Amino acid sequence: GEGGSKEELKRRIGVRKYFQLADKNGDGQITKDEWFKVLNGAGVPTSMREVDAFFRILDKDMDGKLSFSEFLGEESHIERIFKSMDKNHDGFVSKQEFHSVCPNLSMEQVETAFSEFDTNQDGQLNYREFCIMVARKERL
Repeated sequence: GEGGSKEELKRRIGVRKYFQLADKNGDGQITKDEWFKVLNGAGVPTSMREVDAFFRILDKDMDGKLSFSEFLGEESHIERIFKSMDKNHDGFVSKQEFHSVCPNLSMEQVETAFSEFDTNQDGQLNYREFCIMVARKERL
């Protein structure tokens, strides 16, 4: 019960220290280069290939950086959005699912989004296509 959450808090504070050490520019995200330098600087010989593999596992929104929650291995906000849109839990977002969550968009706007981001043209968005769409929209 209570002791567990205290231990979890201690762990998070400890991990946060390492995260902040790695986050050289203080933007709240760690780049591959920052992580590579911290590990090697701390006497942990690590190749860029190993860093790439680490990022492939933890970089849930596939933006090439790790947020603190990704670093902890927690579900990202994009994962939560994707899961909430994927009504039938098949690992894809269909046009109907997309439209039901975004009723303010016309079906024509949904079709336009899918024609741009459904790169394998299977009529639905997989997680990678969804991340690319969200990243593009957040930059606009």
